[in-house]
Amino acid sequence: MSQPPPYGPPPSRPSLSQFTHSGITKTGSGRRKVWVIGLVILLVLAGGGAYALWGRTGNGPSSKTGGSGAAPGALAWSTAPSTAPSKNSRNAWGTWFTQTTVVKAEPDTVTSYDIRTGEKKWSLILPGTQCAASRDVDADRVLIALRYTDACDAMTVIDIRKGKALWTQPIVLLKADDPEMDSFRPDKWPAEMEVSVSQGHGLISWATGAHIVRLSDGQLIGDTGKQDACSDVGTAGGAQLLTQRFCGHRATIRAQNLKSLEKANWQWDGPENQTVSDILSTKPVVLLMSDADGKNIGKPTQLIVLGDTDGKERARIQLQHDHESSYCTSSMSRCAEYLVTGDTVYVAGKGSTTAYDLSNGRERWTFKADENRLALPVSADDGELSIYVAATPEREGKLIRVATRTGREIRTADNTPDLRTTEWQLAHSKSAVPYLGDGRLLVVNEGLLESQDNDVIVAIGARTGQG
Repeated sequence: MSQPPPYGPPPSRPSLSQFTHSGITKTGSGRRKVWVIGLVILLVLAGGGAYALWGRTGNGPSSKTGGSGAAPGALAWSTAPSTAPSKNSRNAWGTWFTQTTVVKAEPDTVTSYDIRTGEKKWSLILPGTQCAASRDVDADRVLIALRYTDACDAMTVIDIRKGKALWTQPIVLLKADDPEMDSFRPDKWPAEMEVSVSQGHGLISWATGAHIVRLSDGQLIGDTGKQDACSDVGTAGGAQLLTQRFCGHRATIRAQNLKSLEKANWQWDGPENQTVSDILSTKPVVLLMSDADGKNIGKPTQLIVLGDTDGKERARIQLQHDHESSYCTSSMSRCAEYLVTGDTVYVAGKGSTTAYDLSNGRERWTFKADENRLALPVSADDGELSIYVAATPEREGKLIRVATRTGREIRTADNTPDLRTTEWQLAHSKSAVPYLGDGRLLVVNEGLLESQDNDVIVAIGARTGQG
């Protein structure tokens, strides 16, 4: 078992109960709440909530390394959880990158590592435990929703390059016995809370509403409004800010107008009795659709491509092969079975990866990888698609490169046998998301932490360049 981190337990945090459960009353229709007095909250939290742990460089007791010159398929470095996961502290959403670092969120910490060596650049204790994290980065800033007591009613913005919390404040102010508080309690969530960032703004969505704030200072810009027959069930950021609702028996996607929140740039109403399982991309807009009822509820059926400026349907891609949705458990992590890049979407299946043309929905090619093992598309660059095939208890994992134009295999690097158990533990949890950068294949836990013995990141040597 890994040893405790060298910095010891985090300092005690101030309670937010005096602000979030202070009896402040509702306004207007009774659904929208008085917003936080940002400066007061910021001063309180700055006094005891966010701590940068500078000087934690090198590989401490929770890390191991194979050296910066690790050969293809060999361990370069890995890191275990900073603290032991507990019942209300297991979320590990959030993996972000700068040019030379990977930044990983855990339940109550965010840590930056050198991609090649695993050296810790900085580590920050969150002023609360994580509930949700933005999938994207906006000008080095990410948004994280936090749990203070039994509710996810606070949020913070972190600069991932500087390792600094820019501000922290409540999302809304509610009484403890307010029925709407159930939308902020994970054990009673009607729909998971989601957060996203785009163009200097952050959006926080929960079952009964959503807020848009300014990333620079947390200033409330407004809310997305709500239709009586609809539930707010998700959001996606990046190139633009999209919100997802489920109205009656139809999914609805709206492109948020940040200057006039009452009117969307465009709105798309989906087919009846289907739901949007994931917004795979916001430019182009690619939606993963699933059955909303019946015996195949939740099963992915097709991809729908929308125009990113008008929301009009461009193409439908029927998922003909044996595709699964096991890795698409949350919009807060990258859906590892689907990779959207340029005019192509690459889709993982059992033992195969398929390329589809986004302009017309036609299949371009299917690469047969390894029977009964998912072949996850990682990245496409310089005419090559990198595909990660995870290990099993009996077989090593591997990284395959195929030509993006033809789907023909270029080369394959098998991972070393000593990594088999480590890879399998991540793959078996169905929360392992692969990334490729700076000569490293990073297999990252993008889900719930089960044990401090299981790695959060495993960095494996990967060959770069052609040939």
